[in-house]
Amino acid sequence: MIVAEGLEWTRLYWVRGVVPKHVLVRNSVKDPPCSGWSTAFVLTGEKRSTIFCPYSFHAYSVPNDCLEIQSMKEPTRFSLEFVGDMMKSKWAQFQGWGWQRDYDTCTLVLKRLGLPVPAQVMMGGEEDTRKKGGKAVGSRLLKPVTETSKRGKFLQWFLDGESSRSIREAMAEFSMTRSNALSYLYMLQKDHGIGYELVGDMATISLPGDCTDPFRETQLQAAKTDDCEIPDAKVEGDEDDDSWLD
Repeated sequence: MIVAEGLEWTRLYWVRGVVPKHVLVRNSVKDPPCSGWSTAFVLTGEKRSTIFCPYSFHAYSVPNDCLEIQSMKEPTRFSLEFVGDMMKSKWAQFQGWGWQRDYDTCTLVLKRLGLPVPAQVMMGGEEDTRKKGGKAVGSRLLKPVTETSKRGKFLQWFLDGESSRSIREAMAEFSMTRSNALSYLYMLQKDHGIGYELVGDMATISLPGDCTDPFRETQLQAAKTDDCEIPDAKVEGDEDDDSWLD
């Protein structure tokens, strides 16, 4: 049952251990969350897919010719409200217990379903408010961000979220690693003077000075009235190059 683009809700068959030799199709997951039939999400791919169990929050990357994928059957029903509430409850439960689970894949599933991503919590159930780093905002915009570039789209997404977003949510939104998400924040500060702060799993960006639109050159023109040396807004070959993050 296709419930979102690239996401299926399905019944599949789990086998613990190794299947008997006379079975032609081999299982890929040797230590599944249960044995027998169960429902799960499948993030489909051309050659490999990712199975996400919403009950245990385990994710498995498997080849499409494995037993788990080949056993897939149409489930009788799917309730977005029920599954969403269950995943939200288990998120808080597992994080409150300090259990390591695949919260990144869970975030991707929630995003594709159009559901909000829960806040990260610490052991005991309290929201994680620990400051984990960041970079100070500059006094002025060093140069405009190219709106159509990768970092431009990344920045716009943050601005659309009132300047604060979850790093896990960014990873799911842009199909990137945590390291890449943090690198984009760093490059926005280094090249443009846009600061950020990391608290728990949340990143909050800050625009410099009187900057209201980091994509326009008018901010720089006003700054050039001072005696300070300001780098040119546009230099040939000086576009926002984020290809090294691919």
